[in-house]
Amino acid sequence: MRHLDRDEIDQMLIRRGIGVLAMVEDRQPYAIPMSFGYDADQMIFPMQWGGGYESRKSQAIDSNPNVCLTVYEQDSDDEAIWRSIVITGELYEIPDDENERAYASLAANAEFPADFGVWGIPFEDVEFRLFGLSTKNCTGREFVARYEGWD
Repeated sequence: MRHLDRDEIDQMLIRRGIGVLAMVEDRQPYAIPMSFGYDADQMIFPMQWGGGYESRKSQAIDSNPNVCLTVYEQDSDDEAIWRSIVITGELYEIPDDENERAYASLAANAEFPADFGVWGIPFEDVEFRLFGLSTKNCTGREFVARYEGWD
C-alpha cells in the first residue's frame, strides 16, 4: 500500500464524480451513493441532492452534519490496482453567492443518472440543496490486490 499525494488525490477526485456518503441517522449509520463536483481551487465538494427538506438525508444532515465520503476506483490499465480516498468532516450549506461556482463544478465532473425519475418524484417537484465538504481531513491510498499464491 502507498499513500496518494495531494496532486494524485485531486486528479482522482476530478476523474470520479460519485462516491459513498456516510451519515448518522438516529445513532445508526446511513450510507448512500452521492454525485459530487470537485473544485480543487476551492477545496470543497458541492454536492447536490433532491428530495426536499423532509428527505431522509436532509433530516440526517440537519441532525448531525458530520459525514464521511469515500471515493474509490479500479485502475483501468491494471485491474489489480485500486485507489481510495476518504474525506471526513462537516457538511455545510453553500451560500447563495457561491452557487454559480458550485454548479460549475457539478457540471464539470459529477455523475448523474440519465433519468432523474430515480427519486420517485417528478423533476419539477424536486428541491435541491447545495452542500460543501472541506477536504482538510482527506487521505488517499493505492494498493495492489494481486494473489501471489500461498507459497
